[in-house]
Amino acid sequence: TSLQDEEDEYEYIEYENLTEAEFVGSEWLVGTNWDRRSNKIDETWARLVVDKSGRNVAVWGDNSQGTWSLDVASQFFCMSKENVLAGKEIWACTVDDYYYLQGTVRGWKYWSPAAVLGQWQAKRLGVDPKEAGPAPWLSTKQQEKEED
Repeated sequence: TSLQDEEDEYEYIEYENLTEAEFVGSEWLVGTNWDRRSNKIDETWARLVVDKSGRNVAVWGDNSQGTWSLDVASQFFCMSKENVLAGKEIWACTVDDYYYLQGTVRGWKYWSPAAVLGQWQAKRLGVDPKEAGPAPWLSTKQQEKEED
């Protein structure tokens, strides 16, 4: 196809920058594909809350905790899982969708340096699936199959 055809197919979607308030109290189904087990996706959930001292806390489905933050100017989001013995893991991404997130997991252990450990995707729980629409990572054929 020509460059003109590609430009004709491009659709610009404008959205407002998300704010930290839009993440407070949200729950996410998180699927992580670890590099060490690339044929498996670990699913869990994360709840993003603010504790009594005003600190952003990520509460995980396995009872782990960490922190979360959103830099509004860059729309950079991250949430962590911290373990006293095992180190820290950080799920991070650039936010471009209210309902879906995807990015990389970085982390380190006390016995190994920081590294990229895998990739992740998440969908916001407790929202109308029709309002959320299909996940942006699904192909057009998958979307059509789900709509049938």
